[in-house]
Amino acid sequence: MINIAKQIYAGWGTGTKYDLPEAEVIPHGTSSNEKKKLEKFTKSHAVIKEHDNVPLPGFTLYKVDRKNWGSQDQTWLIIDPRGFLVRISNDNLEDILYVTGITEGLIQEKCVWARDDSKTTMCLVPITSEIYKEAVENTEMLDNKISVKEINIGDEVILQNKLTGRFLGVQSLYAPINDYAYKGEHKPQVFMRRQIVEIEPGKFHYQADVKALKVIKSIETPMTRPDAVAYMNSCIQNNPNTFFTTGTSMTNTYYSTRGMIKHVSTHAVPKLKMSFKELTLSEAEDLYETAFRTSDIGQLLLEDKSGTRYLVRFPYTKGRPTAPKDFVVTELVLPTLDPTEILNIKEGSNPYSYYGHRSTPKFYKLDNFTKFYKIVKHVKDESYV
Repeated sequence: MINIAKQIYAGWGTGTKYDLPEAEVIPHGTSSNEKKKLEKFTKSHAVIKEHDNVPLPGFTLYKVDRKNWGSQDQTWLIIDPRGFLVRISNDNLEDILYVTGITEGLIQEKCVWARDDSKTTMCLVPITSEIYKEAVENTEMLDNKISVKEINIGDEVILQNKLTGRFLGVQSLYAPINDYAYKGEHKPQVFMRRQIVEIEPGKFHYQADVKALKVIKSIETPMTRPDAVAYMNSCIQNNPNTFFTTGTSMTNTYYSTRGMIKHVSTHAVPKLKMSFKELTLSEAEDLYETAFRTSDIGQLLLEDKSGTRYLVRFPYTKGRPTAPKDFVVTELVLPTLDPTEILNIKEGSNPYSYYGHRSTPKFYKLDNFTKFYKIVKHVKDESYV
């Protein structure tokens, strides 16, 4: 969301090859990103000046060249009327030329420095441009943004990232067992106390702070947290296209089980217990098919006649509706079937048998095993597989 910081910092070193010092310009802000940038900025520049970031006349083209010898693209040095040079991209200059003229290097309109969200990279914007008008409106919204405590569950909100949707409260999200630990511990993924917004039916955006700017439509009768949770869990169970993401694209789907949300709860539990429910071979075959379709290694536990236990190591299965009869396994260190928080892989047992193996992996079938268990994850009195 393009906006205009109230103040900017201009910083440069002690030497310069031009008539004016070449400065880096960053916004003054309070986000963690802005604070980190300012800390780095103060260490790398000998001279730092703070200025009010207001529209000014007098921005002038100075020179086009490469910032460094190895830079791929040339950039434009612009004279800021406060007495220093700043580089802008060719795309930024093109945007300026679309809305105003340049006479003998002088940009004919007042300009101001703007940026996207809380990013520290800045661009030069003429005040006659649509971008400037949008930035002014966005800045006003940012200055008057609301607290999540002011939003009712069910209100329609607009977010700083331009998404709009229905606020569904602060809930905790639970995912399958992580399938990206190369060795050692496998445990369920947990995302506690996330603010959730439904962008469209079955498509949810979540963050620790979704940065809601304002309520654009209030709900007459607010939903309760349990009602919102029940709705989201119903979507997960009944709609295979349900998707939760920290990103802004609602056209994506889960690529793997990393970040795949399987359960939503009002309870915030950092470490989940897992229990094991014994299955018949027929039930194991059904669960194997279900787990294969999402590449979820954490649904089915196998045990052979010697008592050794295994997880099925699924490849990524996007676009493959039917599971093969044979598969690769990963051996576990699991001395008992008591409830546990962690499944440990046996040292030397390759958890990535489908990825980067040096020899042909050994394949198994379900009837090579004598016992089968469904791995159930528990969120207090709730559970999911």
